[in-house]
Amino acid sequence: MSDTKKYTVIELAEVLNVPRTTVTDWLVRYSPYIDYKIQGKRKVYTDMSVGVLKEISELRNKGLSSYDIEEELSKRHPVHGEVADRNQPMEEGLEPEESDSTSLVLRKSMTEMGETIKNTLIEVNRRMEELEKMNEANASKANIWFAVVVILMFALISVGAFFYLKIETSYTANQTLLLENRAYLTELKKAQEQMDENRNVIQKKETEILKLESGLEKQAKEMKDSEAARTAEMTEQKNKWAEEKLKLLKDLDNAKQDKEKLSQVQEAVKKQEEAQNEQIKKIEEKPALPVEIKEEPK
Repeated sequence: MSDTKKYTVIELAEVLNVPRTTVTDWLVRYSPYIDYKIQGKRKVYTDMSVGVLKEISELRNKGLSSYDIEEELSKRHPVHGEVADRNQPMEEGLEPEESDSTSLVLRKSMTEMGETIKNTLIEVNRRMEELEKMNEANASKANIWFAVVVILMFALISVGAFFYLKIETSYTANQTLLLENRAYLTELKKAQEQMDENRNVIQKKETEILKLESGLEKQAKEMKDSEAARTAEMTEQKNKWAEEKLKLLKDLDNAKQDKEKLSQVQEAVKKQEEAQNEQIKKIEEKPALPVEIKEEPK
């Protein structure tokens, strides 16, 4: 009897510290890489099988999928098949009948075929599930990328429309501003022409004003000369009247003895005073000589 230790499924679960159902699933899913032997009517597993199952547990803990784990196992371990236990002793003195031997071989063949078909179906199912998950993930990614592309296209269209409207508005504003500038330049040109015309008129008016000022100065000078002449005339007349009055006073002094002569002299003095007052009034009422100012033709 061989000294190699044999493990049942329950013992494998205890060694690996995982549920029995999980161990059973691993034994079915990764059966091509797990060595086992037939002992009686059940399978037993060796230390090499325990090592493979520990590797599977470690790969599971790292987050690898079943497909990735299978790839890793295919790189590290060869594929095994079902092997009968050659070390199982045969009972001495017993020879199995041919029919029983044939039946046993057929039963084993059917069992192996059933296991193979079962494992194949499980593997096909697993691969289909993984493919479906991959397809769903790819479809989800494709939908996300499609949504991103649509959003980007919408954003680009929106930005393009915004800039187009901006450019169109700016172009319209520039055209309006250009027309306003042209109208402003036209009005400015007209205003400049009007200013030039007003400047010419102002220059003519200034020339006329200078001529009027010159005429007024001349007239004021003539009026001043006329006033001085009138004052001189009045002074001369007053002096003359003073001399006459002085003469009359002398005659008055000489005629005091004669009342009749005195009365005549007084009458003469009174008349002289009235004549003087009338003469002074005429001189004062005499207007100053006007100065005629000739306007230049416009």
